[in-house]
Amino acid sequence: MSGIVGHVVAVGGIVQRERAILLVRQRYGPSRGLYLFPGGLVEPGETLDQAVVREVAEETGITAAVHGIVGLRTRCDGDRNDTYVMFLLDWLAGEPQPDGHEIDDARFFTLEELRDPAAPITALSRYVAVRVLEGRCTVQPFAADFDYAAAGRDPATWRLFC
Repeated sequence: MSGIVGHVVAVGGIVQRERAILLVRQRYGPSRGLYLFPGGLVEPGETLDQAVVREVAEETGITAAVHGIVGLRTRCDGDRNDTYVMFLLDWLAGEPQPDGHEIDDARFFTLEELRDPAAPITALSRYVAVRVLEGRCTVQPFAADFDYAAAGRDPATWRLFC
């Protein structure tokens, strides 16, 4: 046994509207008072892409659709580790409304605002959001053309992004 106490899988939603990225301000924890991507833990019975759409809607009221995966961060802190998958989402409807529980502000940031070193944005969210807006991220989209039926898989519960 490796001694690892737990592994957590979380998702972050990079919602793009026009030339801006949606960020939320966290009300608790180590990121309290900082802006970051909306997101959270994957719940039993959902795929990562389903989780990110749910989390974005819960935290901001925004309806969005997954465009693809743009990043993955893995971390090991002693006896805990976690995986954080970042999805690019297309804004479909709604204006940012913070949930008032976990999030106390939600708004779209322009490239200029993201580049401002005084803006209270987490380093990871700033780095990835700037890369997305500059067109420097490769998107791994859902493989809609994969023959899920021939592979004996249900695309609603077995997802491939490549």
